[in-house]
Amino acid sequence: MNILKGLFVTATDTDIGKTVISGAILAALKNRGTNIGALKPLASGCIRNNQGILEAEDATFLMKALDFPEGKRSEVNLLSLEPALTPAVAAKVSGVEINISTVMEHCHKVADKYEAVLVEGVGGITAPLVDDYLLADMIVEMKLPTVLVATAGLGSINQVVLTYEYAKQRNIDLVGIIINKYDENNAGILEESNIEYMKRLTGLPILGKFPILKSLDISSSQLGKIAEAYINITEIINIMEMNK
Repeated sequence: MNILKGLFVTATDTDIGKTVISGAILAALKNRGTNIGALKPLASGCIRNNQGILEAEDATFLMKALDFPEGKRSEVNLLSLEPALTPAVAAKVSGVEINISTVMEHCHKVADKYEAVLVEGVGGITAPLVDDYLLADMIVEMKLPTVLVATAGLGSINQVVLTYEYAKQRNIDLVGIIINKYDENNAGILEESNIEYMKRLTGLPILGKFPILKSLDISSSQLGKIAEAYINITEIINIMEMNK
């Protein structure tokens, strides 16, 4: 298989907002003319549409960020699981077998269609995908530079530093941190000092401070403009170029 070109987006925990950040980056890259693809290989906590078919809301958002038609859903998201559990457990509960080789083959096949691809993970980097195969193992296999999405609230220093140290042990190339759900107008010493300690203790740059979106019902063009205002898209492009 060819080496994947692009970016991996992970987070310190679930519900941090990595889908919003992934979509924002995708929309900005699309606006700049990059032929970029999106992958949410595995998704749990999916809901059934009017036809009773499981759909991943995360994949829907990534598709909207790129103006992808519904026909590309199976490209973006290979496997949707209904239980809101880590994929390894959600699959067992659902009686579904996850074949990592098949997942990786799909990712490479999709990536071959584009200049680069953005891959969004599930939960944090130690989330089990199949038995003892963790999200970290997938990132290691993909060899993609990885952005860590975090918040700046209480406990965030601990989450960021522990994720960074584990990633370092696994030779995962963490390239920067994006702070999500950041309220610039009301940020105080808690948020400012947390971010400063994240930089100091990891040596990683802060690639953006992204606000809470008032609505997720937003066009690709609008989302891309917001991303340009709050995320260092030029640096992300440079990072991706270095990985080619």
